[in-house]
Amino acid sequence: MDRQGAGPLFDAYVMVDWSAAARPCRGADSIWWALLAWQEGDRALMRRENPATRAAAMAQLADLLGGLADGGKRVLAGFDFPFGYPAGFAGRLGLDEQQAWRGTWTLLDELIDDGDDNGNNRFASAGQLNRRIGHDGFPFWGHPHGHRYDGLMARKTAPYDDGLPERRLIEQRLPRAKTVWQLNGNGSVGGQTLMGLPRLRALCADARLRGRARVWPFETADMSIGAGDIVIAEVYPSLVPHDPEPGQVKDACQVHSIARFLAAADEDGRLAGMIALDDTLTPAEEAAVRSEEGWILGVQGRA
Repeated sequence: MDRQGAGPLFDAYVMVDWSAAARPCRGADSIWWALLAWQEGDRALMRRENPATRAAAMAQLADLLGGLADGGKRVLAGFDFPFGYPAGFAGRLGLDEQQAWRGTWTLLDELIDDGDDNGNNRFASAGQLNRRIGHDGFPFWGHPHGHRYDGLMARKTAPYDDGLPERRLIEQRLPRAKTVWQLNGNGSVGGQTLMGLPRLRALCADARLRGRARVWPFETADMSIGAGDIVIAEVYPSLVPHDPEPGQVKDACQVHSIARFLAAADEDGRLAGMIALDDTLTPAEEAAVRSEEGWILGVQGRA
């Protein structure tokens, strides 16, 4: 992705802390998003919201991003869940491996039911994916105590191998990041991914964003950033320190902190290199990242 002249690549930064909650909720462990934008040569927190449901969050974000794009703003939008699965997942599902990420997003959109009240079928859908691959309890695992789902085990029961690794390349570089297969338990991101990717697919297809939004790193290898462009990227707020004020919810602080970090990297020119991808990746690894696995924006170098 080429840098267009001097100054920051982006005019605004929208960061989203996601949730797979099964009912409407606010506060800790719910959805938070923040808008940071350049104002009179400085970065300023313009807005921070805590919508109670995924449907409400995406409606707000579609309005926000559409309005920013209409105003000619260049926007970086970050979401804190994995955008892809370890290389080989799409192939095991019989999907086109050249456009593995797109086929996976489409399949999840077909499988996942996510109501306006946050009611959803993510555990049953994970069991269905396991059965399609041909295993009970592999590769997805984890569900709430006292429930049963066909094809899904409460604990990890099967070993992973090179045919379908347990971790993406980025999670091998960043060991503290959780594996995308884990759907339940502290810090698990698997449920957030199942509930997030269909919503992202719909967001990109929204009439206000269609043709403006591009998903990094899948669609950005040769794309310049111009007025009204939106780059949607995977972020990991725990990459940067955060110090909540007394009584402040951690997630509210985190979305502001990761927005400040990326805006500062943009101001001093480092963000362009981050978007270009990690230069330690081999050609084969970069191909996997760009076609299926995705990457976390801001992680550079080997862990």
